[in-house]
Amino acid sequence: MLVSPFLEAAQRAPEMSCLWAQVSGAWHGFSRGEVADASLRLAAWLVEQGVQSGDRVLLLMENRPEWAVVAIAVARMGAVLVPAYVTHQDDEIRYLLDRTEPKVCIASESLHTRLLDALAGREMRCILVNEQDASLFSQIVIATLDPTYPEPSPDQLYTLIATSGTNGVPKIAMLSHRNLESNVQSVCQVLDEAGLLMPQRFLSFLPLAHAYEHMAGLQLPLAIGGEIYYCERLDRLSTDMQVVKPTLMTAVPRLYELLYQKIQVQIAQESEFKQTLFRKTLELGAKPTRRQSFSERVLNLICEQLVRKKVRQRFGGQLQYFVSGGAALNPEIAQFFTSLGIGILQGYGQTEASPVISVNRPRKVRIETVGPALPGVEVRLGPENELLVRGDLVMQGYWRDPDESAKAIQDGWLHTGDLAAIDADGHIRIIGRVKDLIVNSGGENIAPAPIEQDLVFHSDVEQAVLVGDGKPWLSALLVLSESALQRGQDHASIVRDVLRAANAGKPAYLQVRKAIVLAEPCTIENGLLTPTHKVKRQRVIALHQAEIDALYR
Repeated sequence: MLVSPFLEAAQRAPEMSCLWAQVSGAWHGFSRGEVADASLRLAAWLVEQGVQSGDRVLLLMENRPEWAVVAIAVARMGAVLVPAYVTHQDDEIRYLLDRTEPKVCIASESLHTRLLDALAGREMRCILVNEQDASLFSQIVIATLDPTYPEPSPDQLYTLIATSGTNGVPKIAMLSHRNLESNVQSVCQVLDEAGLLMPQRFLSFLPLAHAYEHMAGLQLPLAIGGEIYYCERLDRLSTDMQVVKPTLMTAVPRLYELLYQKIQVQIAQESEFKQTLFRKTLELGAKPTRRQSFSERVLNLICEQLVRKKVRQRFGGQLQYFVSGGAALNPEIAQFFTSLGIGILQGYGQTEASPVISVNRPRKVRIETVGPALPGVEVRLGPENELLVRGDLVMQGYWRDPDESAKAIQDGWLHTGDLAAIDADGHIRIIGRVKDLIVNSGGENIAPAPIEQDLVFHSDVEQAVLVGDGKPWLSALLVLSESALQRGQDHASIVRDVLRAANAGKPAYLQVRKAIVLAEPCTIENGLLTPTHKVKRQRVIALHQAEIDALYR
């Protein structure tokens, strides 16, 4: 059973702290024993509501200790967790309700109204969790604390997680106990080899409804006896990091892009001496110590004290590694933070693979890759260089969608839909999505992701979408950064500077000739951004098709 390691640890050391949340402005901790008891109480309540093994339980809640309790309770009794994003709109929640037909819904107080609107007359038992409740479902009244239910088998379904839906309607991946457990064990082996397999301190801020945070930010910490602190709001992330002092964190590339742009703006406002020292820190940080002269080593020590140490303090001072996933990270941004002393391990995965497939290993990082496959995971290239994956991490299929399941899994191999290259030492380089591939009028196949990364690398660009399918040259849709807009500079001149930098050194067919500046950014609220901050490319292109067509007239 997926949560067996946690339940066994709770029996051995029930007093150890486990989950933390802010209650009335102060951090409040819950012990392993309290969390295990709360999960037993909730499991007993679910049994009393008629929930049986295999029945679905929909969860709509912010990242908080109760979210973890629900996941543990559902796992131990063999029910199926259906997590919804807090950013889901009514139609998206209705989609999950219609497809999965949950028997019970659990929601936080602030999201209860949205759930009721989505239910729209459906008869369904719901439980409401108070906003400032520090008692972990103590409001539940049950007849017995000894519920009867069979222990789930390894291949029993544990969760139904919706994919990001960047190219259309999201599919719902079926993940079993074995799927998640194998992924946790593989990551634990990587941590062990790096000397990091110990109770780590995590700060959780990515949505737990996403497979990445669900595994790496919940199931993994529970399995290794770690502590999880829940960040209430993204605007508190910087403050929380300095208070919590996390040792490991999961993050998505968008966070690094925002931090990169913020640091660049701040440095531009400093004195010439500080700017020079910062540039020297980046230069020496990218140069191996063995290749540094004696004077460079001395200067590097000064940079360590005056620059890197201060940067690390902004992240709490104890962070060993950020683990980046969810989308491709620009290698230049990765090198930027690495040179500043912030360790980043870029990995790769998909919801359909529970989700982590590969990750760079500490002390063996190759920034331009997503690392080698996890232990126990097989990878190879299929036709058109599509990455194929096999192992216990591969999902059972898509919920009630046998046709799509048959396309995704063939002869045990998961067809990821990602174009890739595998180096001689097993490191994987993700080139782009098969469905996103641009074929220009000259027949050249162009992966948009690397070029979009180069555009966003410019401090004046917040978001970028490359276009040019069937056209003689490439164009881009750009969202300018706040700092660029505040300067009041002419947009045309900003675009010229951005394209000049992005096109440098590229062959003609990979250069972006023109760009459209969008008036509105892509956000979760306007439906143009996924909950993990990936731009929904096809939807953005469709929305601006008339403007794109005008570029090529």
